Amino acid sequence: MQPREPSRDVGAPVSAPQEPVRTCVGCRGRGSRTVLVRVACVDGRAVVDESRRLPGRGAWLHPDPTCLALALKRKAIPRALRVADLDVAGLEVG
Repeated sequence: MQPREPSRDVGAPVSAPQEPVRTCVGCRGRGSRTVLVRVACVDGRAVVDESRRLPGRGAWLHPDPTCLALALKRKAIPRALRVADLDVAGLEVG
């Protein structure tokens, strides 16, 4: 007896690989990594991670001052980074 071949949907279209989707901590809108800006914690300060390679957790924001204002009002950046005492004073996006 031959092993069964996994069933395949012959009519299904083959799609291109999808880019990861992130959520903006300000407006809660969704977007790709290329659209959003990553914020990371470095020495207790929130900094924009332009290379998207800094170690640790990251928070994603649209490059829009209103999204930053919403995130600061909701205290979403420290919560997303899981840091209790975070300096966000020098943070600018856009």
